[in-house]
Amino acid sequence: MSPHRIRSFLRSACLVTLAALGLTACGGGGGSSAPPGTDNLLSVSASGGGRVVSVPAGIDCGAACTSRFAPTASVTLTATADTGRVFSGWGGDCAGTAATCTVTMQAARTVTAGFNAPPAQTFTLNVGVTGGGTLRSQPAGIDCGATCSAAFTSGATVSLSATPAAGQVLSGWGGACTGAGTTCTVTMNQARSVSVVFSAAPPVQRTLSVSLTGDGSVRSQPVGVDCGVACSASFGDGTSVVLTATPATGQRFSGWSGACAGAVATCTVAMSQDRSVGATFAVASAAPAWQTPLLLEASEDFDVTTRVLTAVSPVGDAIVMWEQSDGVPNGSTRKVFSRRYAAGQGWDAAVVVPNLSGTGTQRLLEGQLLMDAAGTATWLRPNLETRRFTAAGGWGAPFVPPPRSGGLLTSAVMDATGAIGVLISGSDVYNISLPANANSWLAWARLDTAGNLVTDNAAVAISADGTAMAIWRESNPGDANYSVKAARYVPTAGGWQAPQSIDNSFDNVNPDSPMRVAMDAAGNAIAVWHQGNSIYTNVFSATSGWGAAASVDVNAVSSVFSARIRLVMTPTGRAVVAWNSGIFAIKSMQYTPGSGFSAPALVNSYGIDSGLGLDADGNAVIVYVAPDRWPSPTTDSDVYSRRLTWGGAWSDAVAIEPLDGRGADAFSAFNQDGKGAAAWVRGDAPGSSSRKSLWVNVLR
Repeated sequence: MSPHRIRSFLRSACLVTLAALGLTACGGGGGSSAPPGTDNLLSVSASGGGRVVSVPAGIDCGAACTSRFAPTASVTLTATADTGRVFSGWGGDCAGTAATCTVTMQAARTVTAGFNAPPAQTFTLNVGVTGGGTLRSQPAGIDCGATCSAAFTSGATVSLSATPAAGQVLSGWGGACTGAGTTCTVTMNQARSVSVVFSAAPPVQRTLSVSLTGDGSVRSQPVGVDCGVACSASFGDGTSVVLTATPATGQRFSGWSGACAGAVATCTVAMSQDRSVGATFAVASAAPAWQTPLLLEASEDFDVTTRVLTAVSPVGDAIVMWEQSDGVPNGSTRKVFSRRYAAGQGWDAAVVVPNLSGTGTQRLLEGQLLMDAAGTATWLRPNLETRRFTAAGGWGAPFVPPPRSGGLLTSAVMDATGAIGVLISGSDVYNISLPANANSWLAWARLDTAGNLVTDNAAVAISADGTAMAIWRESNPGDANYSVKAARYVPTAGGWQAPQSIDNSFDNVNPDSPMRVAMDAAGNAIAVWHQGNSIYTNVFSATSGWGAAASVDVNAVSSVFSARIRLVMTPTGRAVVAWNSGIFAIKSMQYTPGSGFSAPALVNSYGIDSGLGLDADGNAVIVYVAPDRWPSPTTDSDVYSRRLTWGGAWSDAVAIEPLDGRGADAFSAFNQDGKGAAAWVRGDAPGSSSRKSLWVNVLR
C-alpha cells in the first residue's frame, strides 16, 4: 500500500476511535489542531497606532490579526495604544471605548480597534468685569459682559482687550493681568482668572490760550482767563466760554483771530478741543473836536424854517438841507437848498433842489437824508419820493417806488455799499429796498401779520452780516393799548421772519416817542422804547433770539411827552442810549456785550433836539439845546455838546455856537467813526424871531 493511502487510513481510524471515546481532538507528530470548519474565525484590525491581544491567546494584532476559536469560546480582547497615542474605541462586534472587549465565538467575528493622537489639554479662563465696559479675547471665546468663561488649549497665548463704555475709563486689571493698558496677554499653562475694573471718566479738560497784541485785557465767563494776568485756563469739554475784550485807555479793540473772528468785543468759544484766541488792540484815534461855527445859508433876507436835514458819510463828508425863500418869484415862495461838506476841503456853495417849491403852511423838507462813502446823498420824502445828489451833477430828478397805500416813511438805513432799506407803517408794516446807485426800487415785502390792527412808529437797523431787524408799535386785539413787535431779516433763510412780541408790559407803548433799534456787525440787536412812564429795553442775540424786556428809569418818564430816544451801537456791540426823563432832563446808559446796561446817568438837567453819535470804540458825543441854566434860565437857549469816554462819565458841556442866548433848533448827524455835523436855526437878534439864520459846525 502506498504511503498516502496508509496515512488516509490511519486518519479515518483515529477519528472513529475518538468518536467512540468522546474526545474532540487527537494529535500526532508536531501537535494537534481543530478540524477545518469546526472553530469560528475572529478577525481583528487595529488602526492608528496600537495593538490588540486576545485571551485565550491567538490574536496579537499588529502581528496576528486572525485566529480560530471554538464556538463555545469567550475571547477577551485588550487594546493597548502605542506611545503618544490613545485608544479611541471599538468597532464591528465590539463597541465602546473601554480598553477590553469580550466576544463569544458562536460565529465568526470581526472587530476593529481605533487609535489616534491624544486630545490637547485645556485650561479654563474666567474673567470678571466691574463697571461699564466689555472684555474680549483673541482667540475668540471670551466676550464679557455676555460670555465670561472659556477653555483654551494648554500653552495657548490669549490676548484680552478691555473697552470702556461711554463715559467710562479703564481703571486697572486684577488676577493674571496687571498694568494700565487696554490689552493683557495670558499664557494658558494652567487655569487662570482675570478681573478688569472700569470707572466713571473724569471730566475732559480743554485748554483755552489767549494772546494779546496791543494794550488791553480779555476775560472769560466762566472765569478762568484774565489776560494780561492769566492768559490760559482749562474748561470742561463742551463748555461755552464767552471772551470779552476791553481796550486800555487810549486803545481800541481791533478784532479777534484764531478760534474767534470779527470785531465784536465778545466772542463765544466752544471748548470741544484745545483752543487758541488772539485779541488785537490798536491806538485809539484822538478825540474829535468841534470846529468854528459857520453861517451856512446865503440868503440873509428871508427866514430859514425850523426844518433841517443833515447826513454824514462813512468818510466824513456831510450834507445839510434846509427850507427858505430866495425871493424868487417872491418872499412867500419857499425852496429847498443844500450845501455839501467835503472832508478836508470845506463847504461847497449852496444849490437849490430843482422843481420843488411851496407856499404857506406846505412842508417841503421832511423825511430822511442819507449819504454814502462816495459822497452821494439820497433824500427820501415821507411818500418815498426819492432824489439823489452828487457833487458832479447836483440834485437829480425824483423817482418813486411801486405804488403802496396805507403808510408813510418811518425809518431808513443805508448799508456799507450804499444800498438803502426803508420801512413804512400805518395800516401795515412794509419794507422796500433801493440798490446802491440805482433809481429803481425793488419789490415791497410785508412784515406784520396784524390783519386789521394798526401799526406805526416802525424802525429798522441793518448789520454788516446782511441781517436786519425791524420793530414797530402794533395795536392789541383785545384792548386800546399798543405792544412792540419785531421781525428779523435773514437773507439765507428766505427774507423776513415771522414777527414776535418783545415787550411784557400791560402799559401802552407811547405813540409820541419813536422807538429805536440798532445792530452790531454780528447780527445782535438792541431795541429801546417808551412804555407807560418808563423806558424799556430788550436785547437780541443772533444765536438765541430776544431776551426779556426790562424797564429802566421806572415811573420817571412822562407818559404824555416824547422821550426823544436816541440809540447808537458800534460794530463790536457797545451801545449808548439817551432819552428825555421827566420832560426835559437827558439821561443815558451804556451797554456792554456780556454785561448788559449800566445804571441811568444824568447827562444834562435840560436838553431838547438831542443828537447822539458813537465812534468805533464806544466813545459817545451828544448835541442838545439848553438855556444857560435850569430851572431858572437867564437867557434863551444855545447849542451844547458833551463827550462820553467809554466806561467813564460825560464831560462838561461845551458850546458849539456863540453863547448869545438867541435860541436855536438843532439837527445833527454822525457816522460810525464819531465824525459829525450839527446845524441849527437861530435868531439874528436877541429875543426876536423876525429873522432866523442857519449855522453849522463839524466835529473832526
